[in-house]
Amino acid sequence: MSTLSILFVGPLPPPVHGFSEINRQMLTVLQASATVKVFDLTPRGARFHLAKLWIQFVGAVFSGRGRGGVLYLPLSGGLRQFVDACFASIALLCGFRVFIHHHSFAYLNHQTFYARVVLGLLRKSIHIVLCDRMAEMLATQYAISSCNIRVISNAAFLSENEKPIQNMQCKDNLVLGFLSNITVAKGCFDFIDLLKEAKSQGLAVVGMMAGPIQVEIKSAFDEALRGVGCITYVGPVYGEEKNNFLSQLDVLVFPTRYANEAEPVTIWESMQAGVPVISLSRGCISGMVTKEVGWLIQDTESFVESGLEKIRYLLSNESALQVMKSAARTKFVKSKSRYLNTLKKLVAEILRYGYE
Repeated sequence: MSTLSILFVGPLPPPVHGFSEINRQMLTVLQASATVKVFDLTPRGARFHLAKLWIQFVGAVFSGRGRGGVLYLPLSGGLRQFVDACFASIALLCGFRVFIHHHSFAYLNHQTFYARVVLGLLRKSIHIVLCDRMAEMLATQYAISSCNIRVISNAAFLSENEKPIQNMQCKDNLVLGFLSNITVAKGCFDFIDLLKEAKSQGLAVVGMMAGPIQVEIKSAFDEALRGVGCITYVGPVYGEEKNNFLSQLDVLVFPTRYANEAEPVTIWESMQAGVPVISLSRGCISGMVTKEVGWLIQDTESFVESGLEKIRYLLSNESALQVMKSAARTKFVKSKSRYLNTLKKLVAEILRYGYE
């Protein structure tokens, strides 16, 4: 166990979402090799929560000054980057090495003044990104040297199953699944529209949806489901329930409208279960959903029409579907192996063993 002073600053679950969950996984990896002081930035309702964390953090930094400490900081996507910068600045002033983990395309799709300020300050730090596209955009737009960028996919953090959990038995209907937060931005109504149109054309499909419903759209969501009749909503699923949900799917449909979508863990989880994917192209998804494991749709407005075309193909080519299921599983296994090796190198670098 390393005695190196490592400080972790970032939001942790609850609530559970992609950003906080990957932070938790990274923290677990670091704690396996070193003692880590944790500063959880998730608001917990206590008064002056952030101020107390800041005072504790400053104390930890000064106690580790001059001993080659490390700050691991998952970067926020919006104005809270200024909060992140406050933590990073004091660490840099005290000689800490800083590792920045990027999880958002918000400041890559559109350059912002605050990102220019914050990333200018952190230009010489080590930057961890989710895919090659994110690395290229970060280097080009914010003048971050490629030698300071490490690419580690979220696939590295998913636990491995010994064998696919996908149910390969023949079914009367093609089962299309939606697994995400139930919000307009994540495309829940686009999924419902796709199933509605497929049934109106007599296609043998059924739908399954899982995830927590955004309170503001619950009434509209319930009404939309009643208007289709071929979709089962099972609620939020985690752990083994999520595995069971994925095992019933033939295809994951991910029609996200969220412009700043990065690298959805849901897609990796689906491919891990041997489930091909039909998705809109956002963020890192183009590198995840290749032609062997699914389809990318570029235009949001044509999603239903394009999705129907893919569904017809799969219904008439059962052997092709089985090939894609196998390819999805294989892609996940290879990606996890590749990026897990990169993650191990990153941990070694954090612990001062170098990076090759």
